[in-house]
Amino acid sequence: MPVKKSILIATLFFILSLTQCLASTGDSLYFPKTAVMIVLDRIDLEDLAGDYPNLKNLISGAAVGLMNTRPGGNYDPASCYLSIGAGTRAHTGGKGKNALMAFEKYEFTEAAIAYKLYTGRPVPDSAIVQLDIARIIEENKRLNYEVKPGLLGEILKENGIPVSVLGNADTDYEKNRMAALIAMDSNGIVHSGYVAGDINTRDESSPFFLKTDYDKLYRKFTELKKRGGFIVIHLGDTVRANDIVNLVTPELYENYRVKALKDCDEFIGTIIDNLDTKRDLLLVVTPFPSFNGYREKKLLTPFIAIGPNLNRGLAISSTTRRAGIIANVDIAPTVLSFFQIPVPIEMVGHPIASVYFTNAYDHLLKLSEKATLTYTYRPYFIKSYVVMQILVSLTFLLFIYYRKNYLVFIRPFLLASMSLPLTFLILALIPGENIFYMFFWTIIITIATVIIASKAKSTAGAVSLISLSTALAIVADLLSGGKLLGSSVLGHDPIAGARYYGLGNEYMGVLVGSTVIGVTTLFDNLKINRRLLTAMAILIFSISFYLISSPSFGSNVGGAITACGAYLTTLILLSGSKLNFRTFVGILAITAFFTLLLFLFSVVSGPPSHISQTVDLIREGGMKPAVSIVIRKVSMNYRLFKYTPWTRALVTTIAALISLSFKPPNTMKKIFKKQSNFYAGFTGTSIGSILALIFNDSGIVASGTMAIFFGLPVLLFIADENINDKSEMYLKG
Repeated sequence: MPVKKSILIATLFFILSLTQCLASTGDSLYFPKTAVMIVLDRIDLEDLAGDYPNLKNLISGAAVGLMNTRPGGNYDPASCYLSIGAGTRAHTGGKGKNALMAFEKYEFTEAAIAYKLYTGRPVPDSAIVQLDIARIIEENKRLNYEVKPGLLGEILKENGIPVSVLGNADTDYEKNRMAALIAMDSNGIVHSGYVAGDINTRDESSPFFLKTDYDKLYRKFTELKKRGGFIVIHLGDTVRANDIVNLVTPELYENYRVKALKDCDEFIGTIIDNLDTKRDLLLVVTPFPSFNGYREKKLLTPFIAIGPNLNRGLAISSTTRRAGIIANVDIAPTVLSFFQIPVPIEMVGHPIASVYFTNAYDHLLKLSEKATLTYTYRPYFIKSYVVMQILVSLTFLLFIYYRKNYLVFIRPFLLASMSLPLTFLILALIPGENIFYMFFWTIIITIATVIIASKAKSTAGAVSLISLSTALAIVADLLSGGKLLGSSVLGHDPIAGARYYGLGNEYMGVLVGSTVIGVTTLFDNLKINRRLLTAMAILIFSISFYLISSPSFGSNVGGAITACGAYLTTLILLSGSKLNFRTFVGILAITAFFTLLLFLFSVVSGPPSHISQTVDLIREGGMKPAVSIVIRKVSMNYRLFKYTPWTRALVTTIAALISLSFKPPNTMKKIFKKQSNFYAGFTGTSIGSILALIFNDSGIVASGTMAIFFGLPVLLFIADENINDKSEMYLKG
């Protein structure tokens, strides 16, 4: 009897344990892993300073940042949404708003029937269909790099992750359902969710008499939350409040925006209450700035994220390597990483992480102000600088041919033109107020630099002082994190988004040119032993080459090739050898060897960089991606050659040097004979300028900035030669 009783107790215990396990399993299915993206569009960072308690609490405990919103083509909202879902900069060609429930009416039929007519694919009534998908796919084929619209949704679908979209920004005039561009698969389908017009309610106190029905939206969310997955919620009220700007007074416009944000804030609070941020992921994303933000060039929008491994502080990614700044292409990799799905090579972004930082919001306000100011005044400074270079060069030619006694007056302006890259770097230290304030400090810093350089005993000493000071400042900033390079008008621009770290092409050209000319003119000034000279040059060039090429500092591939060619040419001439066919072959072979080593090193170690992404693309897709990269670089250089002001600067410098080669007779030969080491630097930077033009996607820019250092010193030496000749004639007379 005791045995039977023991068996009965054991059986009951087993059944009870099994029941508990099943209940536990049921709970996990009922509360699965969920990633929620709230699209809070057409707002700016400053808007979040208002009385929005839920957003403020979220910001205080989340990773926050500024998001680069740049798409692949024209700067339009739909393309920004599509770029988030594609994980790379994409373009819609003005399409993308027509995402409908399959059962909704579209023109004279249902959306499902229209979709089948356009694509040949049937869809269930519960699906959301992007009716412009065929056109969007064709539009992106025109880009000179691979874009897969709907890649995020496609990968999630393939991995069995449910994907849903809720809400819209419709008005009575048009449908606005761009959030589907983020979540759709490669066929333009979102298999669950609700974006129909009745997700809104009539409201006479709201823009366009429409308001999101938050009760219905919340009920839809709780239904979808049960099965988890990726849920995109489009809060359309902020979009409608933004789009009414041209129909109301400025005061009413701001009132509508505040009202919309208050309603959104309350809804966000209910969503937060339904998430476990230790397990679930919440993203608050603004794909496109407000009307005023866009007009004022505030193109970095607020971003908030909280979830596993995303804690209080600043958002960052390997794309930007700048705390507080991420890119829209980082969103899709972040969602995939959350679901532990590998990020495909077609996505150029990287998962977002966080770094601890107190008072992050105030820091972002300052960062946004600085980035906007730099982005706004950058074209004015660069154009003014190029115009100055051209005028100085043309005035020099006028004086050398017709008024040699005036050459003494052009000398300070030549030194000023050389010193401006250094000025622009120092200028990033000064808190910006407006463009006139920055122009004032540009003039002050440049005058101070020219005065200091003019105290050198010789022109070679002045050129060397300016060049080496410029190179040293760039190197010091690179080693300390590149903060000045990231804020300078010649540096990389977080709003333009071509590069976020390391050396951009402008300062890459400056660094190569300034090191070569600085070193060679220094040795002309010191007249030291040639072997010691060569050894010192090797050391300086090696440090510079490492900083240009290392993945830890940005891996500028074209810059590495440029620097290698320029430095090797200079070293060969400094060593007493001559340039001939054999030495040219040797330069090319060594450059190719170092480039190969750079590719291998970037794959084996170091953070993700442009090189490692290129290697991954070639490894995955063969030579097709390599061909696309070459085509992109050629097309970029072609466009820049036509439109960038650096083309005019480079052409003017070359034309001036060619003109001076013939008249006055033998002047250039005299200069290079007297300044033999400078001749090595002049030749090296000239070769580097050609290599920059060939191997950089913005090669004309790098060549233009390098020309500052191989062109302007020639004019200085020629001016000195003629000024001295005039002085001797005067003394003899």
